[in-house]
Order: sequence, then structure tokens, then C-alpha cells
Amino acid sequence: MRVNTDVRGKRVLLLGACGVLGRAHARALVEHEAQLIVADRPGSTVLDDAKALGIPGIEVDIAQEFAIINGIARAAELFGGLDGAIFNAAVTSEGLVAGGGNAFPAFEDYPLALWQKAIDINLTGAFLFAREVGKVLKDAKRGSLINIASIYGVVGPDHSIYDGQLLRSFPAYSASKAGIIGLTRWLATWWAKDGIRVNCVSPGGVYNGHDERFTTAYGNRTPMGRMAKREEITGILIYLLSDSSSYCTGQNLIIDGGFTSW
Repeated sequence: MRVNTDVRGKRVLLLGACGVLGRAHARALVEHEAQLIVADRPGSTVLDDAKALGIPGIEVDIAQEFAIINGIARAAELFGGLDGAIFNAAVTSEGLVAGGGNAFPAFEDYPLALWQKAIDINLTGAFLFAREVGKVLKDAKRGSLINIASIYGVVGPDHSIYDGQLLRSFPAYSASKAGIIGLTRWLATWWAKDGIRVNCVSPGGVYNGHDERFTTAYGNRTPMGRMAKREEITGILIYLLSDSSSYCTGQNLIIDGGFTSW
């Protein structure tokens, strides 16, 4: 039987399209001729990015329930339904650094507001996105929902690799990404009877202009000896959106150069 990884014409919503991975995902899906609509927070570059790719784009405030409800309804109306959806929105270390201030206080002094912000976006946002996308996919009795988690939802960080760096690993990130993996498995068993597949992708560290000290430390911690290139994470999305993955649900697919193997 011929392996079918064709996603041409599949109607896909990508939420979180303006980050280091989001832009790579969007380009890959357009290159593979999916019908893509991209979404990201108000004030992001999502509308300009969408125009450059020749596809629709919408602004969605992932922290607001009504915005998620309206945004997904708009995407589904635009395409007459959806065949797949990707939740890629997150508060990340890079985002906290860009926000200024003391983004990485010691855990013993960690403010509830910083914890809550990451949980609200990374985990509650994933819940709301899944709830609303699920309504659309359930009506069609088919579809693929993909959540983007992280290796830090699977293993704890080696804090020493962040020595001397502006960025750090932070507790709400690990907790929220572990929660996404658990939510994915719960949804997979809930929706399997409805023809909806739900899977998770957990990338390792992706190079994004990190300094040489960090990339060396990270590489020394990784069997393949380096960080990922952003394009190396996109192939798994094509697989999960395509008919080749028709018997794959409830899985956390780890793409990390072997980081979690040690």
C-alpha cells in the first residue's frame, strides 16, 4: 500500500503562528498545499505574515475565552469546516526575556502572577482551543488535533546549561507542557469514537540565535550533539495531519535529537 502523506487541500488552523516554530510550520504547510489559516495574538505580526504567505490570518487573544470561541468559529466558517488544528501558543523563556523585568526569580520567591500567566496561556488556552475545535471536528466525524508540548513536559531541565544565560527554564512551563500531554491523552480516548485523532509533539531545544556557550552546553547534553533546526520539527506535523497517521492517536511524539534518551 502506498504511504499517503498528502495534505493538499486539508483545512488547517494554526494557532501560535508567529514564533520561532510557528513561522516554520506555516511555511511548510503552505508548501505542502494545505488550506491554512494562521492565528496569533493581537499586536503580533500574524496579519502581515499571512499576507506574505497569501493565506488568511486572524488575531486571537488566547487569554480570552470569547476570543478563542469567535476565532475558531470564524476559521471554520471561512473554510466551511476544518480537517486539522494545531495548538502552538505558549509563554516561553524567550518571551519572558523580551518582556523585561525579573522574569526568572528563584522558585522560593516565585510570584503567583507569573505562574498564572503561563498556565492561562499554555494549558488553559490548550483546553479552550481543543474544546472549540472539537465541536467543529466532531460535526465532521473526522480530523486531527495536534498539541505542541515540550521535552520539559517529559523530563526535568538540566539547570546547569542555563548558567550565565539571560533565559532560564521556569516552573510553569514544565507544568503546563506536562499538562498538555495529559490533556492530549484524555482527549484521544474521549474522541476516538468520533473519528478525531489527538496527538502531541514534544520538541527539544530549537536554535534561535542562542549564544555559543548555550548551544555547546545543550549539544553536550544531547546524543546528536546539537540543537534542532526549526525545519526539523515540521515533518511530524505533515505526518499527523495526513492519512498516513490514521491509526495514531493519544501519542506524544518526541523530536529531540535523543535528549530524553539519556
